[in-house]
Amino acid sequence: MAQLAPLDQDKMAEVAHICMSHSAISLNTLTRQVITVSPPSVKVVNSADIKNILTAFGMGSVTVQIDYKDDFHGNNLLMFKENDVKVVMDLMMGGSGVAAPGELNEMHLSCVSEVMNQMMGSSAISLTEMIHKTVDINPPKATLVSAKEDIESIDILPFPGDQMVIILSRFEAAKLLKGIMIRIFPMEETRFICDNFKTR
Repeated sequence: MAQLAPLDQDKMAEVAHICMSHSAISLNTLTRQVITVSPPSVKVVNSADIKNILTAFGMGSVTVQIDYKDDFHGNNLLMFKENDVKVVMDLMMGGSGVAAPGELNEMHLSCVSEVMNQMMGSSAISLTEMIHKTVDINPPKATLVSAKEDIESIDILPFPGDQMVIILSRFEAAKLLKGIMIRIFPMEETRFICDNFKTR
């Protein structure tokens, strides 16, 4: 399996960190909470690896997918555990972050989809500025993951190729909620990002 040169790995980590910082600002605006972001983890993987990673992190979560439009390829997956989805919705409605009892419903899925839409909107603008290429996003798709069949239903790789770069970032708001953002880029897009990345 191909590997990234250390410099390119650092570039992808820096791009992900900048994008995630802008996403965190959007989440802060929606929830009125200070969002802390961990350093990103960058790996070269294949499609089977991605399924395993999503099974490990995504079970018992709501996973929201947003991929890119036109000729820029990649995928972004936001994962919140069910309790955290309830906390996010309560915060967005002006509450103090109390998870209401009961099953998740369409309102919860709509809420977390809007969160992802706002986070990725900010991230796409930041990425556009860094690589000097217009990056636009498709609408979010939310999936309640309670079984392996739910993982299979997510269009994890809406682009060709078996080797790709996956970047995992963790974030949290105090002790109220935690989440995971996973970014997936095929090798061609990864090379383009590394070749064109310029810090502002």
